[in-house]
Amino acid sequence: MNPLLRLAPLFRPQLRLLAACQLGLLAGTGLNLLGPWLVSRAVDLDIASRDWVGLQSTALLYLAVLLGNLGVTYVSRIGLEITAQGAMFRLKQRLFRHLVHHDLAFHDRHTSGRLITRVQGDTEALKSLFAEVILAVPADLLLLVGMLAVLGHEAPELLPFVAGVLPPYLLLIGWFRRVSPPKFLALRKLFAGWTGFATEQLRVMPTLQLMGRAAWSRAAADVQNQAIRIGERDAHLVPVYYINMVVTVRVLGTAAVLFFGSSAVARGELTVGALLMGLGYLRLMFNPLMRLSFNLTTFERARAAAIRLSELEADRPTITDGPDAAPWPGLNDALCLEDVHFAYDADAPVLQGLNLRIGAGEHVGLVGVTGSGKSTVLNLLLRFREPTAGRVMVDSVDVRTLRIDALRRHLGLVLQDVLLLPGTALDNLGGEPRAAQRALDALGIGLGLDHGIEEGGRNLSKGERQLLTFARALVHDPPVLLLDEATSAVDPATEARVQAALATLQRGRTTLTVAHRLATVRDCHRIVVLDRRGCVAESGTHAQLVELGGLYAAMLQLQEGEAA
Repeated sequence: MNPLLRLAPLFRPQLRLLAACQLGLLAGTGLNLLGPWLVSRAVDLDIASRDWVGLQSTALLYLAVLLGNLGVTYVSRIGLEITAQGAMFRLKQRLFRHLVHHDLAFHDRHTSGRLITRVQGDTEALKSLFAEVILAVPADLLLLVGMLAVLGHEAPELLPFVAGVLPPYLLLIGWFRRVSPPKFLALRKLFAGWTGFATEQLRVMPTLQLMGRAAWSRAAADVQNQAIRIGERDAHLVPVYYINMVVTVRVLGTAAVLFFGSSAVARGELTVGALLMGLGYLRLMFNPLMRLSFNLTTFERARAAAIRLSELEADRPTITDGPDAAPWPGLNDALCLEDVHFAYDADAPVLQGLNLRIGAGEHVGLVGVTGSGKSTVLNLLLRFREPTAGRVMVDSVDVRTLRIDALRRHLGLVLQDVLLLPGTALDNLGGEPRAAQRALDALGIGLGLDHGIEEGGRNLSKGERQLLTFARALVHDPPVLLLDEATSAVDPATEARVQAALATLQRGRTTLTVAHRLATVRDCHRIVVLDRRGCVAESGTHAQLVELGGLYAAMLQLQEGEAA
C-alpha cells in the first residue's frame, strides 16, 4: 500500500472541515474561471458597443469575483492548515506511542537523533505536503479542466495552442519524478544521520573536551556537513532546472497564442476579447502548474518521509502481551531462570544455560567478570529482552504469560545511570503524592515534591540524584528490588547512607543486587558468581566463597589490592 495512502485515516476526525474547505477551494476556482470570460465580455460587448453602464457593471462584477475568490480561498486555506496540523498531531501521538512501547532491541538499532528526526522532521514534511499540495489538487484540476472547457466553447481556434503546452509539461513531470526522488531520499538519510551524530556528540561534549577529542568531533562533523552540502546541491538543482524549463514552455506557449491569435483577429476569425480570454486562461493555467512545480520538491520530501515513517511503524515490537496475558501472580516461592540462553549477537552468546533461583524474601548478590551477563539477567526478569532458549519464572509462571505492565510494576529497578527529567520531584517519582513523599522520607531525602529539577538533575548533588532513583523504585512498594550497580556512582558516605536505608527497605522484599564492587554485596544472604559463559560458577555467603578460594576470592583479593 502506498505509504501516503496509509495516512488517510488521520483525517477522519476532521472530515466535515476538510469537505467544507474543499468545497470552498472549488468555489474559488469557479470564480477564478469567470475573470478572463468577464474581460472578454467587457471588450467584445461593452467597449465595442460603447455601453459604459454595462462596462461599469462588468467591472463591478469582476471586482466582486476577485474579492469573492480571495475571501473563499483565504478561509479555505486556513481550514486546510488546521486540518493538516490536526492530522500531524495525531500522527506524532501515534509515533511516540509506538516508540515508547517498543522493546530495547529496537532502540539499540536506532539512535535517538534518528528517531527525533522521524517524529519531528518527517511529520513536518508531511504537513507541508497535505496543506500545500494534496488537499489543493482537486481545485487545481478543476481549474485546468474548466479553462479548457470554456476555451473549447468560446474560442475553439485557440484551444490547440493553449492545450499544446500540456504534453511538454507532462514530459517534464515524468523526468522530474524519475530523477528527483532518489536524491531527496538520500538527502533525508544524510539529515537523519547528522541529527543522530550531533545529538550524541553534544551529549558527551564534556568527555570529548576532557579527552582532547573535540578536534576529531569537528572533523567528523565537517565530513557529514560536506556530504549534506553536496546532497543538497544535487537534490535542489533538479527543481531549479525543472522550473526553468517550465517557464520556457510558458513563454513559448504565450508567444504561439499571441502570434496565431493575432493573425486570426486580423482575418476576422477571432475577436479581440476571445484572444485576451485565451491569454488570460493561459496565464491562469500556469498558476497550478507552477504551484505543482514548486511543490513537487515538497512532494518528494514528504514521500521520502512517508516511506521512512512507514518502515518505522512496520517495525513491530517483538516483546508484547499475549492474547491471554495474566496479572501478577504474586511471589511466594522464587524467581527462577531455568536453562536460559541469550545473545545480543548470534555470534557472541552471553548466557549459555544459566540456572538461577532467587527465593522469596532472599537478598542475592550477583557478581562476575565484565561481560558475564549480570545486567542481562535483570533485563530478562523485566522482559526488556527475551531469552533465546529457556524460561524465566515467577513461582511456576513463565513471565511471557504475564502482562508486561503488571510484571514491571512489581519489580523496582535502580540503575547505575541516573536518569532524571526536567520538572518536579513528583514528576520524576510518579505515583500518588503521599506514596512519593513516603519514599522520600524513608531515604531521608530533604526535597519537597514540588522541588524543581533541571535537565539531568544538574541542580542536585550526585548523591541526591542517586537517592531519587531509589525513591522512584520504591514509590509503588514493589515486592522485588533489582539493583544494577546502584551505588557505584556515589561517594562512600552516601553509599553507607543508602545501604542503611536499604537494610530497612529490603525487609520483606526479594532483592537482586548486581555489583562490581564486592563490598556492596558482602551482607547479602547469598552471592552468586557468574563465569565468562554466563553460568553460575560459585554460590554461597561471603565467608563461604572466601573460604572456597575460587573466582570470588580472586576478585576480592584483586579489589582489596587496588584499594590498598
